[in-house]
Formats: sequence, structure tokens, C-alpha cells
Amino acid sequence: MGLIFKKKTRQILDRKKVVASYFVLGVCILLMAVNVGGFIFFPKLMAPLAILISNAITLILAIIAFRPINALVENLLEKRQQELLEQQQKEVELEKKVGLLESRNRELESRLDTRAQTEGMPAEIDFTFKLEQMEYAKKGYVVKEEPLEDFSSDDRYKSLIPDVSMWNKMLETLMMKEKGVRKILYIKKYYYKVSIGIDFSKIKFSFADDQIFFSGVKFAKLHDISSELVPDKGDIDHCWILNTTDNWAEIKHSAYYDLFKDTYTRMQDAETRESLEAEVESLCGQYTSIFRRNIQSRFPQVAFVESIEDSDRSWYALREGGSYRMVRDIAANMLLLTNVMNETKQIEEQASL
Repeated sequence: MGLIFKKKTRQILDRKKVVASYFVLGVCILLMAVNVGGFIFFPKLMAPLAILISNAITLILAIIAFRPINALVENLLEKRQQELLEQQQKEVELEKKVGLLESRNRELESRLDTRAQTEGMPAEIDFTFKLEQMEYAKKGYVVKEEPLEDFSSDDRYKSLIPDVSMWNKMLETLMMKEKGVRKILYIKKYYYKVSIGIDFSKIKFSFADDQIFFSGVKFAKLHDISSELVPDKGDIDHCWILNTTDNWAEIKHSAYYDLFKDTYTRMQDAETRESLEAEVESLCGQYTSIFRRNIQSRFPQVAFVESIEDSDRSWYALREGGSYRMVRDIAANMLLLTNVMNETKQIEEQASL
């Protein structure tokens, strides 16, 4: 359809046809002028029959001139239609871009809000010494209240928001009911617990000149043990659609909102999980930095690398370092440092009793 329209437009706007139309129209006007001028300058030479013939010629010329005039008018209309179509397409593309930007902005705001709330949860770091691991636990509420109007440009939600019922619209129009703002209220308590530490089975070492290189010396999440946490009695877990005004609020129990609420809950679960995982990753980075710095303060010849994939040196598992005294000493200090962290936590717990 688009190709046919473009082809037709090119034919209408063909310069040769436009020039031909102007030429035919000019000739017709010229002949009409000659016809009229003959009567003006030579009135005595014109017989009554000639007057009839002249009128007939004028009518024929007018009919001939109608077609090029119609072509020129059609040409102008098609040009204007083409301009309007192009303008409309630009407006549609602009509306799409604005909608995408609004959706992305709302998503980022939601992520920042979730991150801020998860950071405010009380944290418990239990250094349970199992050679290489400790536990990190967190629990707390995520509370959000957002107008449904904010989701109208979000492709994930906009098709799930039901329209206001005709009955409510009529009541609001007749001022028999105060117009409210539809909002979603989300309250949920999250429980999160993981074991983090250094997996000594992944540590490898290599020699180069006077240095000993180690890879895999870093703290990371080892296991998700959230199931060990027992939920508190009376925990709140709500996802409600509210209709609120300055004076009152009501909960919308309609099943039409269920799909929207389910989608919103899944998104919030994913955002909260992502935020908590980011916290653990950041914490592991801090422990890794402290751990490496302490080892290097005791053994200046030690260097740490993040990856050995592109290395051309020979690498050995830590358990193979028994024949190297320096490697044994470094490994022993790694275990000792982990133990010190565990003992320090135990002293802090006893002091708080």
C-alpha cells in the first residue's frame, strides 16, 4: 500500500505534468483573450452567427482548461496531504519516544526507591566459621504507593489497567461521588539470607620472578539459605488497589485488577532481589579488598589477579602448594585471618548481651 501511494504521489507531482498543465491553461486563456478582443476591436465585423460561434468556442476552451486547472488543484492538495502525513508520522514517533522515556524513568525511580528501602533494612552478619564462609541475613519491609496513571506509558502495565466503570464515571459527572485517584499500595516483608566467603578450592597460584600470584581470592555468595529464616508472626503482605481522595480511601476488590497486581508483585520481587544481591556483591567487594590488603601487608611479594584465562603461566591449585613453604604460610594466614574475623564477631555478640 505504501509503495502504491508513493508511486501515485510521484506521478501527481511529476514536474513535466505540472508544466504541461500550466502550458495548456495559458493557451486556453490566450485564445479566450483573442476571442474577446475580436469583439472589442472589430464589433462591426462580427455577425450574430459569429457571436454564437464565439460563445461556443469560449465554452469549449473553458472545458479544455478545466482539466489542467483540476490537475493543478489536485497537485496542491496532494502536496498538503503529504505534508500532513509526514507531520503526523513525526508526532506519532515523538509520542512513542516520550512514552519510552517516561516508562524508563518510572522504572529507574522504582529501582532507586527499592534500593533505598533495602539499604535501610537492619542487617545481621553472622561470622559462622566453617573455614571459609560466613552468613549474611536481612529482613524488612518494602512499602510503595504509586498512582495507576504513572503506569499508563509503561508497556508492561498499561494494557493491564482496567478503565473506570461507566457507573462511577456517571456518578462523578453528576457530582454524586467525589472523583478519586486510583493507586496501588504494596507492602511486603522480605527475608534474605546467604552464606558468603572464599571458596578455597578455586584458589590457584603461580610464580613469576620474585612474586607469587593468586587468583580466586575473593569473597562471593556461596549459597542462598533464606529458607532458614522463620517469618515473624503478624507479618504484612498486601497488594491493594485504592481509590483515594483528600477525605476518604476505599479498597478496590474487583477481579479486573488481579493481573495488574500479579505483574506488579513479580516486578517488585525481582527488583528487591536484585537490590539485595547488589548489596551482597558490594559487601563481598569490601571484604575482598580488606582481606587482600591484610595478606599483602604480611607478604609484600603476593599479587592478586582477577582472571587467568589469558595467562601464559602455569597455575596450580592451592592444595598443591604443600611443597612450597611460602605458599603454605600464605594459605595458613588466609585461614587465620578468616578465623580472626569469626572470633571478632563472637566477641561483639557477647558484649551486646
